[in-house]
Amino acid sequence: MKANLMFRDKDFDLKANPCFGKDALMSDLELERVFSTMAQGDEIIRSACITALFCPLRSSKEIRYRQENLQDALRNPESVRQLYEITVETEKKIKSSWHWISSAYLSSTFSSAVELLKIYIAMLMELRRVADRKLYGFRSDGFRTLLTMLQQELNDDYFAEVNAQLKELKEGDSMLISAVPGNYLQGIHYAFRRKEDRRGFWWRWQFAPSYTIAPRDDAGAKDLGKRRDRAINEVTNALAQATEHLAGFFTMLRNELAFYVGCLNLADTLQTFGMPVCIPNLHSMDNKDRSWRGLYDVSLALTKNAAVISNDLDATDKKLYVITGANQGGKSTFLRSLGQAQLMAQCGMFVGASVFSAPIRHGIFSHFKKEEDTSMKSGKLDEELTRMSEIADHLEEGTLMLFNEPFASTNEREGSEIFRQITQALIESKVEVFSVTHLYTYATAFLDDKQTQFLRAQRLNNGERTYQIVPGEPLQTAFGYDLFKKIFG
Repeated sequence: MKANLMFRDKDFDLKANPCFGKDALMSDLELERVFSTMAQGDEIIRSACITALFCPLRSSKEIRYRQENLQDALRNPESVRQLYEITVETEKKIKSSWHWISSAYLSSTFSSAVELLKIYIAMLMELRRVADRKLYGFRSDGFRTLLTMLQQELNDDYFAEVNAQLKELKEGDSMLISAVPGNYLQGIHYAFRRKEDRRGFWWRWQFAPSYTIAPRDDAGAKDLGKRRDRAINEVTNALAQATEHLAGFFTMLRNELAFYVGCLNLADTLQTFGMPVCIPNLHSMDNKDRSWRGLYDVSLALTKNAAVISNDLDATDKKLYVITGANQGGKSTFLRSLGQAQLMAQCGMFVGASVFSAPIRHGIFSHFKKEEDTSMKSGKLDEELTRMSEIADHLEEGTLMLFNEPFASTNEREGSEIFRQITQALIESKVEVFSVTHLYTYATAFLDDKQTQFLRAQRLNNGERTYQIVPGEPLQTAFGYDLFKKIFG
């Protein structure tokens, strides 16, 4: 049995290698608060959401498949949570039982496998009950396939047969085995036999020749135990394999459901602040159009526990976005909101916006300003160039590059020229660039480029910041005097 809630035709690997730059993206986009809200203390949910977010999908079919499943989860939150809780309860019951299937003694493995199978079968019955009650409410291929499978493959006849088999295997008063004499009268072809009819069984064997081992005959008991183990060897292997298969199914189901439960947790929290979420519309990689309404920084909303300022944009056929404007005007927040939305969109999630439309990207990279190296191993400019070199080794056509005030550690002329050459090389290599900068010389170098979109942090005439990013060409001042007056009067 397969869950197939994350992919149509393959399993979701919780240990999949993340994209390059995971740690930088986690820090630069302030995603820790997002994952904490999604997980709410559940480490499986946290791991599933981190894996999904940092393994962005590149296929529009895979993204749509996961989006449809997520929409189903948002329509049926109680059912999805109930399915997840069943998988959690199953793991708790397995851990609380004192049984294992790796014992050195075959008889112990046999009895342990039987007990574990009884737990798994009981929990499969719980899953089937949810499928019976809730299937009508789901529309997506992923959830309908899963719930239909639970109904069809785990019908009443199946449970009746399995429970009857487990009951017979569990009965400890007797065990029927058979063997035939070999060439030297040794026992061969040992087999574990079913007791077809209790009355018939006893009537058939009560007058048969028998031998009772004496209470202190250790050698005889040991010999009989070996014969029994030979008889139950194949059955024990089959039981152990069945147990491992069911354990793998419940683990996979929990891992895949965990992603959707994490999305439900995040959506519920954001909606308590009155912040919207939407399923994004993603274009092909060669598309250069972007538009959104009400895009906001999800981590900022979660940090403030309140509604935050959002932004709108309509851009067509652009490959470079230069964001300038007043200090503390919301430029970095805007850049984080974009990076978060792109990652969330490409893992099949909703995004923090009313409407969001963007192209699929091969990868997402960030280069944000960092604090000075306190160890003095290198200068700040050297450190920035080293980071940029590492990123360049992984860049390819169709990726997204986010810059936040890079190369400002040197003078205006030198920093602008370094940054201009890097940006020019990136856009010529068909890398989409978003750049927050205070370097006026750098920003104005692209004024004549029709594929550059200039944005600016809005500042009113009285110096007030609206924290919105609007279309506008760069100005020579960042209005630092506004901050001086605000702080010192």
